[in-house]
Amino acid sequence: MKKLASLVSCGLLGACANLGSQPPVPVTSPVVQAFRDICLQTAPSFAEAHSVARQHGITEMTDMGFATVGFNADKSLSIQVKVSHECVVTSEPQQDETLTRQLLTAAAVNAGTTVPRRVPVKMMIAGQPFILTHDRQGGEAFVMMKPE
Repeated sequence: MKKLASLVSCGLLGACANLGSQPPVPVTSPVVQAFRDICLQTAPSFAEAHSVARQHGITEMTDMGFATVGFNADKSLSIQVKVSHECVVTSEPQQDETLTRQLLTAAAVNAGTTVPRRVPVKMMIAGQPFILTHDRQGGEAFVMMKPE
């Protein structure tokens, strides 16, 4: 009987340990790929974000004082970067219901951890804490910022 109780306990602990994660999904969305390249891969300083953004067609960039903003030619993709603090990629609304899961997969790969279930999420990226979220109101906004 003790063996059965021990086996059941181990099974329950294993199930509980996985409640906070989900299987990864392929990162196929060009917007999530841009976020991965521009924000996740240039963290924590985002110093290279502007040059990487150019590879995604974002060529119009303006220093607004508090952050740098940039757009591609048809304004369908944009960034906002506040060096060492925040990186945002926005786009027009997308019909893809897997965008949040793609964001979480890309972030988990960069963080070397399991894929979280929902946003907002706090993750260690390049050894520093960041909050990541996905806002779908009025378009797609993928946000990565250091907690205050």
